[in-house]
Amino acid sequence: MNKRIYFDNAATTYPKPLSVYRALDAYVRKSCGNPSRGSHSLSLAAAEAVFRSREALAELYGAQPESVAFTMNTTYALNFAIKSLIKPGDHILISDMEHNSVLRPVHDAVINRGASYDIFRTDGSKEEILEDIERKRNKKTRLLVCTHQSNIIPRTLPIEDIGRYCRGAGIFSVADCAQSAGTTEVDIGKSMLDAICVPGHKGLYGCQGCGAVIFGDIDAVDLKTTVEGGSGSESIPLVMPDHLPDRFEAGTLPSPAIASLYYGIGFIRERGISNIREQEKKICAHIINRLKDIPRITIYNTSPGSTLLFNIDGLDPSEAASAFDKNGICLRAGLHCSPLAHRTLGTFPAGAVRASFGAFNTVFEAERFCETANFIASKKSTV
Repeated sequence: MNKRIYFDNAATTYPKPLSVYRALDAYVRKSCGNPSRGSHSLSLAAAEAVFRSREALAELYGAQPESVAFTMNTTYALNFAIKSLIKPGDHILISDMEHNSVLRPVHDAVINRGASYDIFRTDGSKEEILEDIERKRNKKTRLLVCTHQSNIIPRTLPIEDIGRYCRGAGIFSVADCAQSAGTTEVDIGKSMLDAICVPGHKGLYGCQGCGAVIFGDIDAVDLKTTVEGGSGSESIPLVMPDHLPDRFEAGTLPSPAIASLYYGIGFIRERGISNIREQEKKICAHIINRLKDIPRITIYNTSPGSTLLFNIDGLDPSEAASAFDKNGICLRAGLHCSPLAHRTLGTFPAGAVRASFGAFNTVFEAERFCETANFIASKKSTV
């Protein structure tokens, strides 16, 4: 069998840069003390490694290092941001392309805090999106949460414009940058967003177990905590510290993953964020151009990007993905934890097959993918 092709980078990027592997190994072997939990050399080395990554992530998003609160992943970051900002009875706005990491916390607020929410459309121009937001908001609207880029198709929302709109309207704004981190630059200050949530293990090329919520111009005392515990500072009070990031970093951090993130960020800066984005688009465009003329294949993309969503007529998405896997190609099928987005696209409830690309994928791999797709689509059965 030919070398396995990994087209599931929207779930987690693979492989990682060699520098990330080396940094992870070196940290675990030589610096794995508990950061901010001691004054001995290993604890101080760990704290220094964590702060180095905190600084790198802050610089990437135009934020202050103390505004970066590390979490386990983007899901935790979104839960922290959403639940810290909403109050009982609030009205929330979300887009029609949201992941369950947004939809479920918002639904929980409806059940447990008497909140309500409306969904705005994303299939129009920037002006049309903002107009629909204006139509959907009301006097109780306190928070808008939306994806920057969908995890199933390369639909990108104008979060900078949305952030500025929300600031002018007195609404808090949170952006889910799970799919755009590492391929699209955002300045949290210029966009006036109140929080940006990112993963370490996707487009930033760090290891699994690390994410972050990056706060903008917001007072920490206005943020309700969602997890309480040891913060490494101010141990006497019975409440969490009133300053960032300690207010949201309860307990031991996933410091090995955080330490390696510094080198993942270094990799994308060296490679060039725009270069990575264009490489992913080039691969996707090549596939779209080849697949559009193959019978039985339906493509849902309207443009090339880091993801390609498709189905093969007569095959359940999981059957199609299994057929690709038998031919050495890793894809993801189903609803991708985004049933709302699939409803928007008309691919609910079965979902679709997703190919997603990263910095290490090549056009050669794209061509082999196309040949495999043609082979599978030409067969009457995958058996």
